[in-house]
Amino acid sequence: MNDDAVMSVGTLTSRISADLEAFGPLMVRGEISQGRVVASGHYYATLKDREAIISLVCWRSTATRLGNKLPKEGDEVVVRGNLSVYGPRGQYQLIATGFRAVGAGDLMARFEELKQQLAGEGLFAEERKRPLPFLPQGIGIATASGSAAEADILDSIGARFPDMMVTVQPCLVQGVGAKESIVAALQALDADPDVEVIILGRGGGSLEDLWAFNEEMVVRAIAACRCPVISAVGHETDITLADFVADARAKTPTAAGEMVVPVQDDLYARIDELREDLDNAIDHLLAQAAAQLAGLSQHRALATPRHQWAVRSQRLDELAERLDELLPRRLEDGRRQLHALARQVASLQPNLALQQARLPELQQRLQRALLQRQRGAEERATALVARLEGLSPLAVIARGYSVITAPSGEVLRRVDQAPLGSSLRARLSDGIIEATVTKHQQRRLQEASELYQPGADNGDPKSP
Repeated sequence: MNDDAVMSVGTLTSRISADLEAFGPLMVRGEISQGRVVASGHYYATLKDREAIISLVCWRSTATRLGNKLPKEGDEVVVRGNLSVYGPRGQYQLIATGFRAVGAGDLMARFEELKQQLAGEGLFAEERKRPLPFLPQGIGIATASGSAAEADILDSIGARFPDMMVTVQPCLVQGVGAKESIVAALQALDADPDVEVIILGRGGGSLEDLWAFNEEMVVRAIAACRCPVISAVGHETDITLADFVADARAKTPTAAGEMVVPVQDDLYARIDELREDLDNAIDHLLAQAAAQLAGLSQHRALATPRHQWAVRSQRLDELAERLDELLPRRLEDGRRQLHALARQVASLQPNLALQQARLPELQQRLQRALLQRQRGAEERATALVARLEGLSPLAVIARGYSVITAPSGEVLRRVDQAPLGSSLRARLSDGIIEATVTKHQQRRLQEASELYQPGADNGDPKSP
């Protein structure tokens, strides 16, 4: 055998890695298993189908960018990436640079097909959209109970118009039964005589998460509402068919609250301005009439005093008649404006009985939300404690393993580190054993490889 042709394991692995990387970018379809993000920020998983499996790695920079869009256990995805070899185990793996859920393309095709169909029926036409009322008698909200979208809408309305009557109709916004629940909520709010405008909202998400708002029955239910409907689904970049059919679209749930009501303090200020304008108009009319009377008394153009008196007396009678006709009309107009303003003010007064009736409900909702947050925090703390205990070296020892050290304190990892006759210390779960090496027995490479437990995270950033 020619020694020049002999290569090291590392050299062989490097050559294999170079050949695998030459495959270039790949698109691989499979099911995610054992997906997890480790402390280093890297994402590791297994991609499998009925015929084979392959280790999957997504480096921290890509995993951070994808965030909550990283696939979860059982997700069927198409992975974009490159092949590589993890040298310490001689194992090939797929380095992922992107993911796409299987079926997302089908959903987009269904979206475009239904969009064209409903547009052809005129459901998205601008001429059928209705203006929002300037000051609605009441507002209906259809969204998930206790959701962030519900809180954002209520906070936005409350900040602008604290006395506005709001009716919340909870509904499912995702998953099985969501479309039926949304339609039922819209119909209930539309039948409420106190509701003059409806906000349909939820937070952002993927195309699959928002799909309930692309269902045909939901789109037709929005179009059938007697009240104007505001679509506040997702964020500004999220587009659903509900946005096209609704009378108005809000960029976010918070923006929907700002769109649906004016600022209450601004209305009160405008009423004060109108009242002052009316008072000034009445004062001006009275001053003008007084000036005309004063001018008549100063006129000296008549020939004789008797004739002058007769003409002025007649002129005075004419002016008095005109004043009698004009002033009541102006005063009546002023009274009508005052009555109209009084009715507006009365409608703006807070419905204290209604607000007090809703106070226990709001308190209960607040208590439930606080309890849920407390339970969530306790569950997360318990999970973290269990995870820390599982990662403890003492926990590993307690399962039947031991740590062997030389007298110098060096941890032994290979048999050749313990010469015959040397003293050793074995750390067990309940104490330390001191021993002397009397015999060496090395395992074969195949037996050692069977001790490897797949999925263990050894902290190496290239570990699959």
